[in-house]
Amino acid sequence: MAAAHWTEDLFLRHPEVFLAVHENAWSKGEEQARDLNAILERFGVPAGGRILDAPCGIGRHATRLAKMGYRTVGVDLSPVFVARATELARQEGVADRATYRIGDLRRLTEAVPVTEGPFDAALNLWTSLGYYDEETDVRILQEYGKLVRPGGILVIYIVNRDFVVRHFDPQGYEALGDLVHIEQRHLDLVTSRMRNEWRFFRRNGVDLDHILTVPIDHCIYSLHELRRLLVRGGWHPTEAFGGFKMDAPSIDSPTQVVVGRR
Repeated sequence: MAAAHWTEDLFLRHPEVFLAVHENAWSKGEEQARDLNAILERFGVPAGGRILDAPCGIGRHATRLAKMGYRTVGVDLSPVFVARATELARQEGVADRATYRIGDLRRLTEAVPVTEGPFDAALNLWTSLGYYDEETDVRILQEYGKLVRPGGILVIYIVNRDFVVRHFDPQGYEALGDLVHIEQRHLDLVTSRMRNEWRFFRRNGVDLDHILTVPIDHCIYSLHELRRLLVRGGWHPTEAFGGFKMDAPSIDSPTQVVVGRR
């Protein structure tokens, strides 16, 4: 029997662990949604337009965009994240404008049938490509294309491979309340795959109690590779930025935003 893919381990078998990461990032969603709104406006997405956010996590962007007047649909692999996103949308008073459902990016149109489209824009945020292989990423981009209207856009926010190479750090650490997340990182330069080990611990006084260890394996892309990937997926790359603030792309930007036109 084949071993479970790491996404299943982290998002389906142990979602409560990564849920803490999402909850910690919730407060950042307000500013990021304002920046996303500026990007959407710049590329002609109408006020009150329809936005597809996949994967959506707990809706920190889609729910905020709904508060700005957009109609948003969020899709995520994790039932736990979708339930939390639905709860937060209700708390924020936008349950009628921000709806969430369970689905796999590789089969996005099973979760959101083409008959529910078209959307004015789709979002792929927080380094949510590269989890499988390049051909799968092409198919995922094609799935978005089936749901976005001609002239609509896809916004990708993803780690910048060139930054990772130039500023490579083999270790990472973050504390999220009483949860501690430690990373060991390895970059395979031949395949551009990050092969990391994520370990999660719970604080217990001065000690740390181990909760979960997950091997993470995903591809990272340079800007020119991401643009080529968009073309293969049926999109026309229009512009690229170093981040949500629409600053110029740079080898020293940890992230990159690429906008494709349908």
